[in-house]
Amino acid sequence: MSYQVLALKYRPQTFDDVIGQNHVITTLKNAVSSDRVAHAILFTGPRGTGKTTIARILAKAMNCKTGPSAFPCNACRICKDIIEGHCTDVFEIDGASNNSVDQVRDLRENVTYMPSSAKYKIYIIDEVHMLSTAAFNALLKTLEEPPGHVMFIFATTEVHKIPSTILSRCQRHDLIRIPVELISNHLKRLCVKEGFLIKEESIDLIAREADGSIRDGLSLLDRILSSTTNKEIDPQWILNALGVIDHQVMHEICTAILIKNGARIIELIERVNDSGIDLKKFYADILLYFRNLSVIRLCGRQSPAVNIAESEKGLLFQRASDVPMAHIQAILEILLEEENLVRYSSHTRIAMEMVLLKLLQTDTGTGIDHIIHQLDALAKQISSMEADSGYSPASMLQPESGPHSLRREEKPLPVEKTPDILRESVPDRNYSQDTSSISEQNTWENFLKKIEQTQPFIFALLTKGSVKDNSLGEIIVELENCSSFDKKRIENKENELKHLCREFLGKNLTFKIILQDNSLNDSLEQKNETKARQAALNHPLVVEAQRLFNGEIINS
Repeated sequence: MSYQVLALKYRPQTFDDVIGQNHVITTLKNAVSSDRVAHAILFTGPRGTGKTTIARILAKAMNCKTGPSAFPCNACRICKDIIEGHCTDVFEIDGASNNSVDQVRDLRENVTYMPSSAKYKIYIIDEVHMLSTAAFNALLKTLEEPPGHVMFIFATTEVHKIPSTILSRCQRHDLIRIPVELISNHLKRLCVKEGFLIKEESIDLIAREADGSIRDGLSLLDRILSSTTNKEIDPQWILNALGVIDHQVMHEICTAILIKNGARIIELIERVNDSGIDLKKFYADILLYFRNLSVIRLCGRQSPAVNIAESEKGLLFQRASDVPMAHIQAILEILLEEENLVRYSSHTRIAMEMVLLKLLQTDTGTGIDHIIHQLDALAKQISSMEADSGYSPASMLQPESGPHSLRREEKPLPVEKTPDILRESVPDRNYSQDTSSISEQNTWENFLKKIEQTQPFIFALLTKGSVKDNSLGEIIVELENCSSFDKKRIENKENELKHLCREFLGKNLTFKIILQDNSLNDSLEQKNETKARQAALNHPLVVEAQRLFNGEIINS
Protein backbone atom coordinates (compact mmCIF):
# COMPACT_ATOMS: atom_id res chain seq x y z
CA MET A 1 0.00 0.00 0.00
CA SER A 2 1.54 3.27 -1.15
CA TYR A 3 -0.67 5.69 0.85
CA GLN A 4 0.42 6.54 4.37
CA VAL A 5 -2.02 8.15 6.79
CA LEU A 6 -1.20 11.59 8.14
CA ALA A 7 -0.62 10.30 11.67
CA LEU A 8 2.24 8.11 10.38
CA LYS A 9 3.46 10.36 7.58
CA TYR A 10 3.96 13.34 9.89
CA ARG A 11 4.94 11.46 13.05
CA PRO A 12 7.54 13.48 15.01
CA GLN A 13 11.08 12.18 14.58
CA THR A 14 12.91 14.53 16.98
CA PHE A 15 12.13 15.97 20.37
CA ASP A 16 11.57 19.42 18.85
CA ASP A 17 8.82 18.06 16.58
CA VAL A 18 6.65 16.95 19.52
CA ILE A 19 3.70 19.30 20.09
CA GLY A 20 2.37 20.50 23.44
CA GLN A 21 4.61 18.45 25.78
CA ASN A 22 7.44 20.92 26.42
CA HIS A 23 7.75 20.01 30.11
CA VAL A 24 8.51 16.36 29.26
CA ILE A 25 10.69 17.12 26.23
CA THR A 26 12.88 19.58 28.11
CA THR A 27 13.46 17.08 30.93
CA LEU A 28 14.41 14.26 28.55
CA LYS A 29 16.73 16.43 26.45
CA ASN A 30 18.56 17.63 29.54
CA ALA A 31 18.76 14.08 30.91
CA VAL A 32 20.28 12.75 27.68
CA SER A 33 22.72 15.65 27.40
CA SER A 34 23.93 15.20 30.99
CA ASP A 35 23.92 11.37 30.84
CA ARG A 36 21.28 11.09 33.59
CA VAL A 37 18.67 8.97 31.81
CA ALA A 38 16.82 6.60 34.13
CA HIS A 39 16.85 2.86 33.41
CA ALA A 40 13.03 2.67 33.70
CA ILE A 41 10.77 5.45 32.42
CA LEU A 42 6.97 5.62 32.46
CA PHE A 43 4.96 7.86 30.14
CA THR A 44 1.33 8.35 31.11
CA GLY A 45 -1.41 10.54 29.70
CA PRO A 46 -4.51 10.64 27.47
CA ARG A 47 -4.58 8.82 24.14
CA GLY A 48 -2.86 10.36 21.15
CA THR A 49 -0.66 12.77 23.10
CA GLY A 50 2.70 11.29 22.07
CA LYS A 51 3.66 8.62 24.61
CA THR A 52 4.90 5.96 22.16
CA THR A 53 6.33 8.61 19.82
CA ILE A 54 8.46 10.10 22.59
CA ALA A 55 9.56 6.60 23.61
CA ARG A 56 10.82 5.94 20.07
CA ILE A 57 12.61 9.27 19.90
CA LEU A 58 14.26 8.53 23.26
CA ALA A 59 15.37 5.12 21.92
CA LYS A 60 16.96 6.85 18.92
CA ALA A 61 18.58 9.45 21.17
CA MET A 62 20.21 6.72 23.27
CA ASN A 63 21.31 4.52 20.34
CA CYS A 64 22.18 7.09 17.65
CA LYS A 65 25.61 6.71 16.14
CA THR A 66 26.43 10.27 17.25
CA GLY A 67 24.95 9.76 20.70
CA PRO A 68 23.67 9.44 23.21
CA SER A 69 22.43 12.79 21.89
CA ALA A 70 19.36 14.94 22.48
CA PHE A 71 19.28 15.47 18.71
CA PRO A 72 19.32 12.07 16.93
CA CYS A 73 20.48 12.28 13.34
CA ASN A 74 17.72 10.09 11.83
CA ALA A 75 20.26 9.21 9.13
CA CYS A 76 22.39 6.45 10.64
CA ARG A 77 21.45 2.80 10.29
CA ILE A 78 20.22 2.46 13.91
CA CYS A 79 17.96 5.52 13.65
CA LYS A 80 16.50 4.32 10.35
CA ASP A 81 15.88 0.84 11.74
CA ILE A 82 14.05 2.30 14.76
CA ILE A 83 11.95 4.54 12.48
CA GLU A 84 11.04 1.59 10.27
CA GLY A 85 10.33 -0.60 13.31
CA HIS A 86 12.76 -3.48 12.73
CA CYS A 87 15.73 -2.63 14.95
CA THR A 88 16.92 -5.85 16.58
CA ASP A 89 17.76 -4.12 19.86
CA VAL A 90 14.61 -2.03 20.31
CA PHE A 91 11.56 -4.14 21.18
CA GLU A 92 8.05 -2.71 21.02
CA ILE A 93 5.73 -4.94 23.03
CA ASP A 94 1.94 -4.68 23.24
CA GLY A 95 1.05 -5.09 26.90
CA ALA A 96 -2.53 -6.10 26.06
CA SER A 97 -1.52 -9.19 24.05
CA ASN A 98 1.72 -10.08 25.87
CA ASN A 99 0.52 -9.91 29.42
CA SER A 100 1.13 -13.40 30.78
CA VAL A 101 3.79 -14.30 33.33
CA ASP A 102 5.45 -16.72 30.88
CA GLN A 103 6.07 -13.97 28.35
CA VAL A 104 7.58 -11.73 31.03
CA ARG A 105 9.84 -14.60 32.12
CA ASP A 106 11.10 -14.91 28.54
CA LEU A 107 11.78 -11.18 28.52
CA ARG A 108 13.65 -11.45 31.82
CA GLU A 109 15.90 -14.16 30.37
CA ASN A 110 16.62 -12.17 27.18
CA VAL A 111 17.72 -8.99 28.97
CA THR A 112 20.93 -10.72 30.06
CA TYR A 113 22.21 -10.81 26.47
CA MET A 114 24.17 -7.87 25.10
CA PRO A 115 22.68 -5.78 22.26
CA SER A 116 23.69 -6.96 18.80
CA SER A 117 24.31 -3.63 17.06
CA ALA A 118 23.06 -0.75 19.22
CA LYS A 119 24.47 0.65 22.44
CA TYR A 120 21.41 -0.21 24.53
CA LYS A 121 18.76 -2.89 24.44
CA ILE A 122 15.48 -1.01 24.93
CA TYR A 123 12.07 -2.51 25.73
CA ILE A 124 9.07 -0.31 24.94
CA ILE A 125 5.92 -1.80 26.51
CA ASP A 126 2.74 -0.03 25.38
CA GLU A 127 -0.43 -0.19 27.52
CA VAL A 128 1.65 -1.67 30.33
CA HIS A 129 -1.32 -1.54 32.72
CA MET A 130 -2.74 -4.58 30.88
CA LEU A 131 -0.06 -6.88 32.32
CA SER A 132 -1.35 -9.39 34.84
CA THR A 133 -0.45 -9.17 38.50
CA ALA A 134 1.82 -12.23 38.16
CA ALA A 135 3.56 -10.63 35.18
CA PHE A 136 4.19 -7.43 37.15
CA ASN A 137 5.62 -9.45 40.05
CA ALA A 138 7.91 -11.36 37.69
CA LEU A 139 9.20 -8.04 36.31
CA LEU A 140 9.93 -6.40 39.66
CA LYS A 141 13.51 -7.52 40.31
CA THR A 142 14.68 -7.03 36.74
CA LEU A 143 13.03 -3.62 36.59
CA GLU A 144 14.74 -2.47 39.77
CA GLU A 145 18.25 -3.66 38.88
CA PRO A 146 18.50 -4.27 35.12
CA PRO A 147 21.83 -4.86 33.39
CA GLY A 148 23.66 -1.68 32.37
CA HIS A 149 22.85 -2.18 28.69
CA VAL A 150 19.05 -2.43 29.20
CA MET A 151 16.35 0.29 29.39
CA PHE A 152 12.63 -0.08 29.99
CA ILE A 153 10.16 2.48 28.61
CA PHE A 154 6.51 2.03 29.60
CA ALA A 155 3.45 3.82 28.18
CA THR A 156 -0.08 3.76 29.59
CA THR A 157 -3.35 5.67 29.58
CA GLU A 158 -4.48 4.25 32.93
CA VAL A 159 -1.65 4.74 35.36
CA HIS A 160 -3.90 4.03 38.35
CA LYS A 161 -4.01 0.35 37.33
CA ILE A 162 -0.25 -0.08 37.66
CA PRO A 163 0.91 -1.48 41.03
CA SER A 164 2.70 0.96 43.28
CA THR A 165 5.69 -1.43 43.42
CA ILE A 166 6.19 -0.83 39.68
CA LEU A 167 5.57 2.93 39.90
CA SER A 168 8.20 3.32 42.61
CA ARG A 169 10.82 1.77 40.30
CA CYS A 170 10.10 4.08 37.34
CA GLN A 171 10.75 7.72 36.51
CA ARG A 172 7.28 8.99 35.70
CA HIS A 173 6.40 11.65 33.09
CA ASP A 174 2.80 12.86 32.77
CA LEU A 175 1.71 14.03 29.34
CA ILE A 176 -1.15 16.52 29.10
CA ARG A 177 -4.03 17.08 26.69
CA ILE A 178 -2.90 19.29 23.82
CA PRO A 179 -4.65 22.69 23.70
CA VAL A 180 -7.04 23.35 20.84
CA GLU A 181 -4.94 26.22 19.52
CA LEU A 182 -1.83 24.03 19.13
CA ILE A 183 -3.77 21.27 17.37
CA SER A 184 -5.44 23.82 15.09
CA ASN A 185 -2.14 25.44 14.11
CA HIS A 186 -0.58 22.04 13.41
CA LEU A 187 -3.50 20.97 11.21
CA LYS A 188 -3.29 24.23 9.26
CA ARG A 189 0.39 23.61 8.47
CA LEU A 190 -0.37 20.06 7.31
CA CYS A 191 -3.22 21.27 5.08
CA VAL A 192 -0.80 23.66 3.38
CA LYS A 193 1.72 20.85 2.88
CA GLU A 194 -0.96 18.58 1.43
CA GLY A 195 -2.24 21.35 -0.86
CA PHE A 196 -5.75 21.65 0.60
CA LEU A 197 -7.62 24.83 1.46
CA ILE A 198 -9.85 24.63 4.56
CA LYS A 199 -11.36 27.62 6.35
CA GLU A 200 -10.04 28.47 9.78
CA GLU A 201 -13.34 27.86 11.58
CA SER A 202 -13.50 24.36 10.09
CA ILE A 203 -9.96 23.61 11.26
CA ASP A 204 -10.93 24.83 14.73
CA LEU A 205 -13.93 22.50 14.67
CA ILE A 206 -11.72 19.51 13.83
CA ALA A 207 -9.29 20.50 16.57
CA ARG A 208 -12.11 20.75 19.10
CA GLU A 209 -13.44 17.33 18.14
CA ALA A 210 -9.92 15.90 18.66
CA ASP A 211 -10.43 16.46 22.42
CA GLY A 212 -6.77 17.13 23.18
CA SER A 213 -5.42 14.23 21.08
CA ILE A 214 -3.15 15.17 18.18
CA ARG A 215 -3.54 11.69 16.68
CA ASP A 216 -7.34 11.95 16.74
CA GLY A 217 -7.07 15.35 15.06
CA LEU A 218 -4.90 13.92 12.29
CA SER A 219 -7.28 10.99 11.83
CA LEU A 220 -10.26 13.34 11.50
CA LEU A 221 -8.37 15.53 9.04
CA ASP A 222 -7.37 12.43 7.08
CA ARG A 223 -11.01 11.43 6.81
CA ILE A 224 -11.93 14.90 5.52
CA LEU A 225 -9.17 15.02 2.92
CA SER A 226 -10.00 11.52 1.71
CA SER A 227 -13.72 12.24 1.32
CA THR A 228 -13.40 14.71 -1.56
CA THR A 229 -11.37 15.36 -4.67
CA ASN A 230 -11.65 19.13 -4.35
CA LYS A 231 -8.68 21.00 -2.98
CA GLU A 232 -11.01 23.63 -1.47
CA ILE A 233 -13.28 21.94 1.03
CA ASP A 234 -16.68 23.41 1.93
CA PRO A 235 -17.32 23.86 5.70
CA GLN A 236 -20.72 22.16 5.43
CA TRP A 237 -19.07 19.12 3.90
CA ILE A 238 -16.80 18.91 6.94
CA LEU A 239 -19.78 19.09 9.29
CA ASN A 240 -21.52 16.28 7.43
CA ALA A 241 -18.39 14.15 7.23
CA LEU A 242 -17.65 14.45 10.94
CA GLY A 243 -21.26 14.19 12.06
CA VAL A 244 -20.96 17.22 14.35
CA ILE A 245 -23.15 20.24 14.91
CA ASP A 246 -22.26 23.68 13.61
CA HIS A 247 -21.23 25.95 16.47
CA GLN A 248 -23.61 28.58 15.08
CA VAL A 249 -26.55 26.22 15.68
CA MET A 250 -25.22 25.62 19.17
CA HIS A 251 -25.18 29.37 19.85
CA GLU A 252 -28.70 29.70 18.49
CA ILE A 253 -30.24 26.99 20.65
CA CYS A 254 -28.46 28.23 23.78
CA THR A 255 -29.66 31.74 23.00
CA ALA A 256 -33.20 30.40 22.68
CA ILE A 257 -32.83 28.79 26.12
CA LEU A 258 -31.62 32.03 27.69
CA ILE A 259 -34.37 34.18 26.15
CA LYS A 260 -37.00 31.46 26.85
CA ASN A 261 -38.07 30.90 23.25
CA GLY A 262 -39.62 27.43 23.30
CA ALA A 263 -40.75 27.44 19.66
CA ARG A 264 -37.19 28.13 18.49
CA ILE A 265 -35.87 25.27 20.64
CA ILE A 266 -38.27 22.79 19.04
CA GLU A 267 -37.34 24.06 15.58
CA LEU A 268 -33.60 23.66 16.18
CA ILE A 269 -33.96 20.17 17.67
CA GLU A 270 -35.96 19.23 14.57
CA ARG A 271 -33.17 20.53 12.32
CA VAL A 272 -30.45 18.68 14.24
CA ASN A 273 -32.47 15.45 14.27
CA ASP A 274 -33.11 15.64 10.50
CA SER A 275 -29.40 16.15 9.84
CA GLY A 276 -28.70 12.70 11.32
CA ILE A 277 -26.60 13.98 14.24
CA ASP A 278 -26.81 11.96 17.44
CA LEU A 279 -29.09 13.86 19.82
CA LYS A 280 -27.26 12.45 22.84
CA LYS A 281 -24.02 13.95 21.53
CA PHE A 282 -25.91 17.19 20.87
CA TYR A 283 -27.16 17.22 24.47
CA ALA A 284 -23.60 16.71 25.72
CA ASP A 285 -22.47 19.67 23.57
CA ILE A 286 -25.17 21.89 25.12
CA LEU A 287 -24.01 20.87 28.58
CA LEU A 288 -20.41 21.67 27.63
CA TYR A 289 -21.50 25.01 26.19
CA PHE A 290 -23.08 26.17 29.45
CA ARG A 291 -20.13 24.80 31.40
CA ASN A 292 -17.76 26.95 29.30
CA LEU A 293 -20.11 29.91 29.71
CA SER A 294 -19.98 29.45 33.49
CA VAL A 295 -16.17 29.23 33.57
CA ILE A 296 -15.73 32.31 31.39
CA ARG A 297 -18.24 34.19 33.58
CA LEU A 298 -16.20 33.29 36.68
CA CYS A 299 -12.60 33.23 35.45
CA GLY A 300 -12.56 35.51 32.42
CA ARG A 301 -11.94 35.06 28.74
CA GLN A 302 -8.31 33.93 29.03
CA SER A 303 -8.99 31.07 31.43
CA PRO A 304 -7.06 27.92 30.38
CA ALA A 305 -9.96 25.83 31.72
CA VAL A 306 -11.92 26.66 28.54
CA ASN A 307 -10.27 24.63 25.79
CA ILE A 308 -11.94 26.16 22.72
CA ALA A 309 -10.88 28.41 19.86
CA GLU A 310 -10.40 32.14 20.45
CA SER A 311 -13.26 33.02 18.09
CA GLU A 312 -15.71 31.01 20.20
CA LYS A 313 -14.27 32.43 23.41
CA GLY A 314 -15.14 35.90 22.15
CA LEU A 315 -18.78 34.97 21.57
CA LEU A 316 -19.06 33.25 24.95
CA PHE A 317 -17.44 36.17 26.75
CA GLN A 318 -19.85 38.61 25.16
CA ARG A 319 -22.83 36.49 26.13
CA ALA A 320 -21.61 35.67 29.66
CA SER A 321 -21.55 39.35 30.60
CA ASP A 322 -25.32 39.59 30.02
CA VAL A 323 -26.39 36.45 31.92
CA PRO A 324 -26.54 36.27 35.76
CA MET A 325 -24.28 33.61 37.21
CA ALA A 326 -27.14 32.16 39.26
CA HIS A 327 -29.16 31.59 36.09
CA ILE A 328 -26.29 29.75 34.37
CA GLN A 329 -25.76 27.55 37.42
CA ALA A 330 -29.48 26.72 37.60
CA ILE A 331 -29.46 25.65 33.94
CA LEU A 332 -26.35 23.51 34.47
CA GLU A 333 -27.92 21.85 37.49
CA ILE A 334 -31.04 20.84 35.54
CA LEU A 335 -29.00 19.60 32.57
CA LEU A 336 -26.90 17.40 34.82
CA GLU A 337 -29.89 16.09 36.77
CA GLU A 338 -31.73 15.10 33.59
CA GLU A 339 -28.70 13.72 31.72
CA ASN A 340 -29.57 10.09 32.44
CA LEU A 341 -33.10 10.66 31.19
CA VAL A 342 -31.79 11.69 27.77
CA ARG A 343 -29.00 9.11 27.70
CA TYR A 344 -31.10 6.04 28.49
CA SER A 345 -34.49 7.04 27.09
CA SER A 346 -35.86 5.03 24.19
CA HIS A 347 -37.42 8.30 22.91
CA THR A 348 -34.37 10.52 22.90
CA ARG A 349 -35.93 13.37 20.96
CA ILE A 350 -38.96 13.67 23.23
CA ALA A 351 -36.81 13.44 26.35
CA MET A 352 -34.47 16.14 25.05
CA GLU A 353 -37.36 18.45 24.14
CA MET A 354 -38.87 17.97 27.59
CA VAL A 355 -35.59 18.77 29.37
CA LEU A 356 -34.79 21.85 27.27
CA LEU A 357 -38.33 23.20 27.65
CA LYS A 358 -38.01 22.63 31.39
CA LEU A 359 -35.10 25.07 31.32
CA LEU A 360 -37.51 27.81 30.25
CA GLN A 361 -39.18 27.55 33.67
CA THR A 362 -35.90 28.26 35.41
CA ASP A 363 -36.28 31.51 37.29
CA THR A 364 -33.64 32.38 39.83
CA GLY A 365 -35.63 35.45 40.76
CA THR A 366 -34.51 39.01 40.95
CA GLY A 367 -31.30 39.59 42.83
CA ILE A 368 -31.75 40.40 46.50
CA ASP A 369 -29.78 43.63 46.09
CA HIS A 370 -32.13 44.74 43.33
CA ILE A 371 -35.17 43.94 45.47
CA ILE A 372 -33.76 45.87 48.43
CA HIS A 373 -33.04 48.82 46.17
CA GLN A 374 -36.61 48.82 44.93
CA LEU A 375 -37.97 48.49 48.46
CA ASP A 376 -35.85 51.46 49.57
CA ALA A 377 -37.22 53.48 46.67
CA LEU A 378 -40.76 52.52 47.63
CA ALA A 379 -40.11 53.42 51.27
CA LYS A 380 -38.76 56.80 50.18
CA GLN A 381 -41.93 57.36 48.19
CA ILE A 382 -44.02 56.43 51.23
CA SER A 383 -42.01 58.85 53.40
CA SER A 384 -42.63 61.67 50.96
CA MET A 385 -46.35 60.85 50.99
CA GLU A 386 -46.30 60.98 54.81
CA ALA A 387 -44.62 64.36 54.75
CA ASP A 388 -47.17 65.76 52.30
CA SER A 389 -50.30 64.36 53.95
CA GLY A 390 -49.23 64.07 57.57
CA TYR A 391 -50.56 60.50 57.58
CA SER A 392 -48.30 57.63 58.70
CA PRO A 393 -49.11 54.13 57.41
CA ALA A 394 -46.66 52.77 59.96
CA SER A 395 -49.20 53.45 62.66
CA MET A 396 -51.31 50.61 61.28
CA LEU A 397 -48.56 48.04 61.79
CA GLN A 398 -48.81 48.08 65.60
CA PRO A 399 -51.65 48.49 68.14
CA GLU A 400 -52.41 51.91 69.50
CA SER A 401 -51.08 51.05 72.95
CA GLY A 402 -48.92 48.52 74.65
CA PRO A 403 -45.42 48.23 76.03
CA HIS A 404 -44.03 46.92 72.72
CA SER A 405 -45.57 49.52 70.47
CA LEU A 406 -43.32 50.30 67.49
CA ARG A 407 -45.07 53.51 66.53
CA ARG A 408 -42.64 56.11 65.23
CA GLU A 409 -41.90 58.88 67.73
CA GLU A 410 -42.47 62.51 66.94
CA LYS A 411 -38.75 63.20 67.38
CA PRO A 412 -36.04 61.04 65.76
CA LEU A 413 -34.14 60.74 69.06
CA PRO A 414 -35.12 61.29 72.68
CA VAL A 415 -33.53 64.54 73.82
CA GLU A 416 -32.28 63.03 77.05
CA LYS A 417 -30.51 60.19 75.19
CA THR A 418 -28.81 62.35 72.58
CA PRO A 419 -25.21 63.08 73.62
CA ASP A 420 -24.15 66.68 73.82
CA ILE A 421 -21.21 66.13 71.57
CA LEU A 422 -23.55 65.14 68.72
CA ARG A 423 -25.58 68.31 69.05
CA GLU A 424 -22.56 70.51 68.89
CA SER A 425 -21.64 72.14 65.66
CA VAL A 426 -17.88 71.98 66.32
CA PRO A 427 -15.68 69.64 68.45
CA ASP A 428 -14.73 72.43 70.85
CA ARG A 429 -17.01 72.34 73.88
CA ASN A 430 -15.75 75.72 75.23
CA TYR A 431 -17.66 77.81 72.74
CA SER A 432 -19.56 80.93 73.78
CA GLN A 433 -22.66 82.67 72.53
CA ASP A 434 -20.50 84.45 69.99
CA THR A 435 -20.00 81.19 68.11
CA SER A 436 -23.68 80.76 67.31
CA SER A 437 -22.97 81.60 63.67
CA ILE A 438 -20.82 78.45 63.23
CA SER A 439 -22.33 75.86 60.87
CA GLU A 440 -24.36 73.21 62.63
CA GLN A 441 -24.25 70.61 59.89
CA ASN A 442 -22.16 67.94 61.64
CA THR A 443 -24.80 66.70 64.05
CA TRP A 444 -26.41 63.34 64.60
CA GLU A 445 -29.78 64.66 63.44
CA ASN A 446 -28.28 65.84 60.15
CA PHE A 447 -26.45 62.52 59.82
CA LEU A 448 -29.81 60.75 60.07
CA LYS A 449 -31.28 63.11 57.48
CA LYS A 450 -28.40 62.26 55.16
CA ILE A 451 -29.15 58.55 55.55
CA GLU A 452 -32.88 59.13 55.04
CA GLN A 453 -32.24 60.40 51.51
CA THR A 454 -30.81 57.11 50.27
CA GLN A 455 -31.77 54.49 52.89
CA PRO A 456 -35.13 55.34 54.43
CA PHE A 457 -35.57 51.91 56.05
CA ILE A 458 -32.24 52.22 57.86
CA PHE A 459 -33.19 55.75 58.90
CA ALA A 460 -36.43 54.45 60.40
CA LEU A 461 -34.54 51.81 62.39
CA LEU A 462 -31.94 54.25 63.75
CA THR A 463 -34.58 56.71 64.92
CA LYS A 464 -35.94 54.00 67.26
CA GLY A 465 -32.59 53.51 68.98
CA SER A 466 -30.82 55.33 71.75
CA VAL A 467 -27.47 57.02 71.05
CA LYS A 468 -24.55 57.28 73.45
CA ASP A 469 -21.08 58.77 73.13
CA ASN A 470 -18.12 57.45 75.12
CA SER A 471 -14.71 58.85 75.88
CA LEU A 472 -13.08 56.68 73.21
CA GLY A 473 -14.61 58.67 70.39
CA GLU A 474 -17.30 56.08 69.63
CA ILE A 475 -20.98 56.56 68.91
CA ILE A 476 -22.96 53.64 70.29
CA VAL A 477 -26.44 53.02 68.93
CA GLU A 478 -28.56 50.64 71.00
CA LEU A 479 -31.50 49.03 69.20
CA GLU A 480 -33.90 47.13 71.43
CA ASN A 481 -36.62 44.68 70.43
CA CYS A 482 -35.20 44.35 66.91
CA SER A 483 -36.57 41.69 64.60
CA SER A 484 -34.17 39.30 62.92
CA PHE A 485 -35.01 40.92 59.56
CA ASP A 486 -34.10 44.39 60.88
CA LYS A 487 -30.91 42.98 62.41
CA LYS A 488 -29.94 41.49 59.03
CA ARG A 489 -30.52 44.80 57.25
CA ILE A 490 -28.36 46.66 59.75
CA GLU A 491 -25.56 44.11 59.40
CA ASN A 492 -25.68 44.36 55.61
CA LYS A 493 -25.28 48.14 55.75
CA GLU A 494 -22.99 48.28 58.81
CA ASN A 495 -19.71 48.88 56.99
CA GLU A 496 -21.25 51.58 54.81
CA LEU A 497 -22.81 53.34 57.82
CA LYS A 498 -19.51 53.24 59.73
CA HIS A 499 -17.72 54.77 56.78
CA LEU A 500 -20.32 57.54 56.44
CA CYS A 501 -20.17 58.26 60.18
CA ARG A 502 -16.39 58.63 60.14
CA GLU A 503 -16.61 61.01 57.21
CA PHE A 504 -19.55 63.05 58.52
CA LEU A 505 -18.98 63.11 62.30
CA GLY A 506 -15.39 61.94 62.66
CA LYS A 507 -16.53 59.20 65.05
CA ASN A 508 -16.53 55.40 65.04
CA LEU A 509 -20.04 53.94 64.92
CA THR A 510 -20.93 50.84 66.97
CA PHE A 511 -24.23 48.95 67.09
CA LYS A 512 -25.70 47.02 70.02
CA ILE A 513 -28.68 45.06 68.77
CA ILE A 514 -31.07 43.29 71.16
CA LEU A 515 -33.54 40.97 69.47
CA GLN A 516 -37.15 41.05 70.57
CA ASP A 517 -38.38 38.30 72.90
CA ASN A 518 -41.58 36.95 71.40
CA SER A 519 -42.27 34.93 74.53
CA LEU A 520 -43.18 38.18 76.36
CA ASN A 521 -46.12 38.81 74.11
CA ASP A 522 -49.34 37.89 75.81
CA SER A 523 -52.54 36.85 74.13
CA LEU A 524 -53.88 40.43 74.05
CA GLU A 525 -50.86 41.72 72.21
CA GLN A 526 -51.03 38.87 69.74
CA LYS A 527 -54.67 39.64 69.11
CA ASN A 528 -53.92 43.32 68.55
CA GLU A 529 -51.01 42.47 66.28
CA THR A 530 -53.23 40.18 64.23
CA LYS A 531 -55.72 42.99 63.72
CA ALA A 532 -53.00 45.47 62.89
CA ARG A 533 -51.34 43.04 60.52
CA GLN A 534 -54.62 42.43 58.70
CA ALA A 535 -55.19 46.16 58.42
CA ALA A 536 -51.68 46.62 57.04
CA LEU A 537 -52.19 43.93 54.42
CA ASN A 538 -55.29 45.74 53.19
CA HIS A 539 -53.55 49.11 53.09
CA PRO A 540 -53.47 50.65 49.58
CA LEU A 541 -49.69 51.06 49.68
CA VAL A 542 -49.18 47.38 50.51
CA VAL A 543 -51.56 46.39 47.74
CA GLU A 544 -49.69 48.69 45.34
CA ALA A 545 -46.32 47.22 46.35
CA GLN A 546 -47.69 43.71 45.81
CA ARG A 547 -48.85 44.71 42.35
CA LEU A 548 -45.57 46.50 41.54
CA PHE A 549 -43.45 43.45 42.35
CA ASN A 550 -45.99 40.97 41.00
CA GLY A 551 -45.51 38.97 44.18
CA GLU A 552 -47.41 37.48 47.04
CA ILE A 553 -47.06 37.86 50.79
CA ILE A 554 -45.71 34.63 52.20
CA ASN A 555 -45.01 35.84 55.75
CA SER A 556 -47.17 38.58 57.06
